[in-house]
Amino acid sequence: MKLFKKTAALIFTLLMSLSLLASCSGVPEQKKEEKTYEGTHEQIINAFYEDHKDTAAGMMVGVFDRNGTVYEGYYGYSNVAEGIKVDENTVIDWGSTTKTMVWVSVMQLWEKERIDLERDVRDYLPEGFLKNLRYDKPVRMIDLMNHRAGFQEYYTDMFLRVGSKFHTLEEALSLDQPEQIFEPDTITAYSNWDVSLAAYIVERISGQSFADYVHEHIFKPLGMNDSALAPDLMDNPGVRKRRDKLVCYQGTVPVGNAFYYISMYPAGACVSTLKDYIKYGSCFVKDKFPLFERQETFDVMMSATSYFADTKTARNAHGFWALPYGEAVYGHGGNTQACSSYITFDLKTKIGCVVMTNQAGEHNFNYEMFKHIYGENVWEDPSAESKVKDGFYHPARTVLKGHFQIMGASYLSKDSFKEWYWTYNEKDGIPKIEEMYGDYYLASPAHAVFECVLIYGWAISLVFAFVSLIVKGIRAIVRKAKKSTKKIVLGVQTGFMSLIILLLGLMGLVIMTLVTAWFPHATYLWAFPACGVLAAILAVLTVFSIVKFFKTPAKDSSVIRKIYNIAAVLFSVLNVVFVFYLNLWH
Repeated sequence: MKLFKKTAALIFTLLMSLSLLASCSGVPEQKKEEKTYEGTHEQIINAFYEDHKDTAAGMMVGVFDRNGTVYEGYYGYSNVAEGIKVDENTVIDWGSTTKTMVWVSVMQLWEKERIDLERDVRDYLPEGFLKNLRYDKPVRMIDLMNHRAGFQEYYTDMFLRVGSKFHTLEEALSLDQPEQIFEPDTITAYSNWDVSLAAYIVERISGQSFADYVHEHIFKPLGMNDSALAPDLMDNPGVRKRRDKLVCYQGTVPVGNAFYYISMYPAGACVSTLKDYIKYGSCFVKDKFPLFERQETFDVMMSATSYFADTKTARNAHGFWALPYGEAVYGHGGNTQACSSYITFDLKTKIGCVVMTNQAGEHNFNYEMFKHIYGENVWEDPSAESKVKDGFYHPARTVLKGHFQIMGASYLSKDSFKEWYWTYNEKDGIPKIEEMYGDYYLASPAHAVFECVLIYGWAISLVFAFVSLIVKGIRAIVRKAKKSTKKIVLGVQTGFMSLIILLLGLMGLVIMTLVTAWFPHATYLWAFPACGVLAAILAVLTVFSIVKFFKTPAKDSSVIRKIYNIAAVLFSVLNVVFVFYLNLWH
């Protein structure tokens, strides 16, 4: 059995159209038998593109080995409507591939013995900087690299609309620090905040902003003159000008340039040409890594720091994810609001491949094509399905505390993981399913059912309140026409309760609209206390209605009226619980 997954996008859509409530979670359906592509890398990529060009906008790809670029290809359009093709001057977002430069920077400082990967990161931060630590166990740099520091997901000002005032990295990290919900080094939960904290430590140690550090220690040595990293990309105005002209797509639907400032920019703000992307990616297949003084540093960086359960299959190597292709392929993918990219490299064959597209969440070129470049993976078969406990599994990349808690209401059954590589273990006393980029831990059935009932019940209450007010309005018109003076038991109270329930829904819509449209947090913080005030008024009305309901003689109201009043009270109670349980009142 599967529980429905409530993501931020679903919640936003839910508030606008309750009919979409049945949208379900899960994994892609089983694909048909795949076509085999043979020949040179150029021939393979050309043939693959021909088979998938109908769903493509623009795609740029580079293949390289230890001796240099093997193939550099440009496919499709940077502006489909105007017929402008992608070319050597086209720039595309790296997205989270930017994170790999944080780890290279950390290893550069490690090489110079200026940072200890096993040391408590608080030793590198201002006194009291981390405000939400829950466990005594220290957070180490290696925990940040493995995405195992224990912090929950982060949403505040992750992206900001162009023209907004963006923060320094220190300000962004201090703004609304996420709660530490897991003990360090027990759960893997992909985290933009973890990576940005590591970048801030680079700033603290080097005495430079992270953007300046990267320009001096990565871009300049590699001759990456067509790359920018600052939130507004104004560290390279030429790149910013070209990025403003790029047209991006959701699938094949144009969405403009879809460019936003990224306040925690080390986690995903880099933009460059394909040639610069190749210059950086090719570092990982050269006989000597050009950004380190000693090759031993590269060997350490690419040594496994976490594994899948008790297998010998590497999961992460100092921030670089093991990928399910070939024998020893590592790398990192990236997505922004309307671009996708991937950097991959095989440590054994010394072949690498990078891909850039101007489409959000593009899958064919950023995932499927790599198996035709590197071959199918030879990872150890976990064969652990029979050991997996039944129940509801909660993604570790989630929010369990604070006013974005509603984003964390998501659960999957064990059957949902059959299409992906995963392992299961109960290390540290936490039953969990491990996927490449994060864990899913076994949740309490009562907790899962309660949250689902609460959220779906809340959605139904909005329908109830809306219909109730319409019916009340029609009845009021009819009563006025008939000049009726008969009083309806709890008629006024239930009317106000329905109105407040709808107002709470409106507040939710306002919050989600502003959050998903990437307005600064200051523009929507007022809505949270407004929800609290409305919920408090609703609680008072509910208590008053309950008292009056029991004091009203049975003969004074019909059975239907009693059922309606009970339903109104129950939905009111549910809304009060909804607001306070999900911390929408702060």
